[in-house]
Amino acid sequence: MSFKLFPYFQPIVETATGRIAGYEALARMKDESGNIVSAGAIFSDKNLSVKERIELDRDVRLQALQQIQALPEDTYISINISPEWLQYLESLDNIPTLEMIKQLAVDPSKVVIEITELDGELEVIQKLVERYRQEGFCIAIDDFGTGFSQLDRIALLKPDIIKLDMTLLKKGKNDSRRSSMVQMLGELASKLGSKVLCEGVETDEEYYLALSCNAVYVQGFLFSAARPEMLPPESTTKQVKDMLSHYRDMAINATSRSHWRAEKVKAELLALREVLKAATSDEDLQHFVATEHLMRFYICDRLGNQISPNYENSDKGWILNEKHRGFNWSWRPYFFELLGAADTKNRLVFSEPYQDIHTGQRAQTAVLFIDDTRILLADLLDEGQESDLFNGFSGMPASWIPEIG
Repeated sequence: MSFKLFPYFQPIVETATGRIAGYEALARMKDESGNIVSAGAIFSDKNLSVKERIELDRDVRLQALQQIQALPEDTYISINISPEWLQYLESLDNIPTLEMIKQLAVDPSKVVIEITELDGELEVIQKLVERYRQEGFCIAIDDFGTGFSQLDRIALLKPDIIKLDMTLLKKGKNDSRRSSMVQMLGELASKLGSKVLCEGVETDEEYYLALSCNAVYVQGFLFSAARPEMLPPESTTKQVKDMLSHYRDMAINATSRSHWRAEKVKAELLALREVLKAATSDEDLQHFVATEHLMRFYICDRLGNQISPNYENSDKGWILNEKHRGFNWSWRPYFFELLGAADTKNRLVFSEPYQDIHTGQRAQTAVLFIDDTRILLADLLDEGQESDLFNGFSGMPASWIPEIG
């Protein structure tokens, strides 16, 4: 073989401290001009035999593990392993990487095993993960989010770290729908008990999006490209501290705007409630003029049964839609959050932001009591900007309202 591969190390930064927590070992090589370039394509090069590719992969992994002695205190090395090579093993009782680690007497707490793909046989991947876990290693899963077929595998493998696919981060920073999806994946990973690592972070905006995804770790050119040596752990702390301060200021401003919007909405809903309390027929509502952000409202009983039509706000006034009369909405979280409050008569509850299926617009639902037997539900247009990285903060908070007379 004419290829000479060697490892470079890219820092993995911990968001809570700003320090480097670990280093991913990435394969590098020299091109014809002597430039250092990624060697990733070598491992799928069909011009090389499977045996050659496996030997190159193991050799660069061994070189990375041999540098464990240079690893700074309280950090780890993340090494990539593709389950594709497993089919060429005679038995999982003799795994070459484990043999390397044992021969080098490496402390398992210093190594994270990163599974680079989940397209192989699940049973085989699961056995591989179990073998590494038995030896005390943490497991990371790469490129999470490239396909929802991964979800059952993630739940079964229970990885310690989940790396969000970098393409999602790139597309999500200026698209509220995509950013919501990335945030959802980050929340899902956290609920599965895994730490979230956002890779491919190159700009401040991508870092802020990573924070909104509950990222425990971040990795990318914003902090450092892969280097032949391991950077000192404290070399990123000031940079992260400054960015976090800026992020916090923006987040506080976004939250303040949400509270301000909530007060405006509350005033309008209280006015609507007074009209509904006094109304004896649908005609009594014709004179109530709503702002554009009140898309529709309807009324339920305490059991969640819709007892009114939908009142749709339009430039021609209120349009009545009977389609959903009799539907039961008590299963929605905001409904039982209202009923479960100790002061139900003084409580205005907002749902999480969502995409309205009727209009395609971003919306929220507000819920409050009209009187002892009726509950008002109002669907509200979310006025956040499409490109707003902090659209996750546009959700309006629960609020106290005057007691029903």
